[in-house]
Amino acid sequence: MSTSADSDNQPKHESAEAESLRLIQEQQREAEASFHATYSAITNLFKVKQKKYQKTYELALLEGNISLQAIAVFGILMLLTFVVVAAIWCLVNVAIVLGIMQLSSSLWLGLLVATVINTILFAICFSLMRKAKREVGFNRTKRVIKGD
Repeated sequence: MSTSADSDNQPKHESAEAESLRLIQEQQREAEASFHATYSAITNLFKVKQKKYQKTYELALLEGNISLQAIAVFGILMLLTFVVVAAIWCLVNVAIVLGIMQLSSSLWLGLLVATVINTILFAICFSLMRKAKREVGFNRTKRVIKGD
């Protein structure tokens, strides 16, 4: 009876081993397929990110070029504005001197008045520049950081 029971168990045992081996191989194939899918997804993500960063770099270069052109145009316009303002300033000074000369017939008085007006205006501009200069910087932030 034991020989007959062993022979009955042997096909079941062999089929169980075969089934177990088949399941292990199937799991390995699934794991391999899953690995390949994950690897492929990571590779595609890397390519997309790489392309995004390349396009961002190209965009930054283009924006930099546009900014440089805008700065050049701004500089030229500032220079032209300075020339126009200087010309108007000179004309105003000439008009002041000629007006004083018409009223008092004295060139020196006209020049003196124009010099005084220009000195007062420069003093006002200088004091405004000093006020603006005091506002530049991070003095309050430095005090907060130091704990004052």
